This record gives sequence, C-alpha cells and structure tokens, in this order.
Amino acid sequence: MKNNSRLENMYLETHNQMIAKNGFTPKALWGSKQSQEKRFEALSKLFLNKEGFTVLDLGCGLCHFNDYLIKNGFSSINYIGADINKNFIDEVRKTKKGIQLINGGVKQILKELECSVDYIVASGIYNLGNNTNETQKTFVEDFTSLYSIINIGFGVNFLSSESNNKDEISVYHEPTDLFKICNSFFTKRIVLSHDYLPHDFTILAFK
Repeated sequence: MKNNSRLENMYLETHNQMIAKNGFTPKALWGSKQSQEKRFEALSKLFLNKEGFTVLDLGCGLCHFNDYLIKNGFSSINYIGADINKNFIDEVRKTKKGIQLINGGVKQILKELECSVDYIVASGIYNLGNNTNETQKTFVEDFTSLYSIINIGFGVNFLSSESNNKDEISVYHEPTDLFKICNSFFTKRIVLSHDYLPHDFTILAFK
C-alpha cells in the first residue's frame, strides 16, 4: 500500500495475530481453504490463456494463488509474489523454492521489479480500514502507481456490502462503487463477478 503506514500497520497487526492463532494456513489470511479457492477461481478468469504469462500477486501472503494455478493446469508462468508482511515472505522462502518475492508494498515493487507484468492480482488486501472511502482511496493510489507496468489487466476482490455475515474489523464495499471507480480511473473494459461467494465480489479490469 502506498504511503499509508497506518493501514499497513493495521494489516500487519491483524495478520500476525492470525498467524499466532492459526499458524501458516489459509486462516492466517482470511477464511477457509474452500473460500480462498473460490476467490482464486474468480481471479483466474482474468487470464486470457493458461500459459506463458507474468503475474504479480500483490499481497501474496503464502503464495497459495501460485499453488492454485499450478494445480489447475497453468504452466510456464512467471509468478511474482509481493507482501508487506515479512513473516509471510520468510515462510514462503523456507517452504517454496524458485518464487520471486518482494517484501514490501507498491513503492518497493516499483523499485525492485525489472520489467512490466501481464497481470496483477490482489486478493483480500482492501478489506481493512476506518471506512470504505479510506480503503478505496488506497486502492486507487496503489493501482494508479502500478497501472503503467501492467500489459493486459488486473483483478481485485473485495468484501461486499451485500454480505449478511459482517464482522466488526472489516470494511464492506458497494460493488457498483468499485465498478464506477475502475471505470473512472482505469478502463471501461470491466467485469464484475458477485456469484461465487455471498459476501465477496471480484473486479477484472482490462487495459
């Protein structure tokens, strides 16, 4: 996240507490493995083919998205994981070899990345904050900075304001608000999916 240390600290504190409670599992991120894979399935519809592309996973956590892609027949992919949480990055370095990793947010990514990427995905990283306006502003700042290095498109999921199962620490977004934001700031080639989980939606945006 760009220049927003308060939100970064909120994410670090929340996920470190979840690591302490659940270990390095999907529950150290958000939800169950089953819901995680539903989100990954929605994000993977961003890709125009199943091989030979570069994807940056912004807020990669434990790089479970890379595992999902391999399991589901994606091949010859250049996967790059980036996360502000050093605990996640260190765990991936210990347990998974051959993955390019960046420990940091947008500023660090732009500093270390040596080439453009075909796609950027971000799963579950815009669901904390004092209010939706704050979190949506961070989303716009992040992807405004990253947009020039994207060749094809990006995919991001959010918690939905239509959810009937809200907690007290998350922020929930009106799906049409994010559609309009992407339409205004990025592109008019947008797909909004709200059919895979009752409390979640995904935006796919193509340049």
